[in-house]
Amino acid sequence: MTVFIALLKREISEHKSLWRVPLILLGMALLVKMSFAFGNLSIDFDVPDGFNIESTVDSWLATAIGKALSVMNYIVMIVMFLVAIFYALSSLYDERKDQSVLFWRSLPISDTQTVLAKLTVATVLVPLTILVLQSVIAMVFLGLQGFDYLSSYLVSALSQLGKVLLWSMLPTIAWCLLCSQVANKNPFLLALVSPVLVILMDWLFLNGVLADTVVINRLTGVDSYTLTVLVIGLIFSVSCLVFTVARRGERV
Repeated sequence: MTVFIALLKREISEHKSLWRVPLILLGMALLVKMSFAFGNLSIDFDVPDGFNIESTVDSWLATAIGKALSVMNYIVMIVMFLVAIFYALSSLYDERKDQSVLFWRSLPISDTQTVLAKLTVATVLVPLTILVLQSVIAMVFLGLQGFDYLSSYLVSALSQLGKVLLWSMLPTIAWCLLCSQVANKNPFLLALVSPVLVILMDWLFLNGVLADTVVINRLTGVDSYTLTVLVIGLIFSVSCLVFTVARRGERV
């Protein structure tokens, strides 16, 4: 456990976007809050129902603040998940590119521990960062009333994050880690082009049957959170992770 925690600390220290981006988002929230106090900001941006809190406030000012908070919650979630994806795409590839993998493999740390540590950062620490950041932003916008808001919002946020994480993000992150390990030049292109080609071939020859069954485009969202889609995603995730560990053990 001590080794695993050390690996997590290493990931956070080496990939500064994991903590710099939340600070930037918090700064954005402070600027938006100041614009309501001293400026004339108008927000016209629709967010999913799970992030909308306008119905819980009455006055015009409170409605405007509620709209801004809803938008910030949505932005935080989208941006941090993008951070997780780019982190997964670069983490294993960068180790091979700068040859630091030679040093880490000389230590008594298994390839499985290393890959699982990176998976944990992307699928556990990033969602926790989202919840903490959204909570801090709520206090910035609502003051002490933020506690009342969070008592109801965090329940729905946990449910929504859980669905996105299990049905969409876990298979996506596992795929990105695999691409990061096997790509010779650009893991981003491999991670993007391969699914696009599969979707195109599915659309041309299979009438979308494959996409409807396994939901290839999980990054853009899952319409139906069914058990079948979940099981297929979990099998795909485990397969990607096993292959990633195996490839890391045989190449630099």
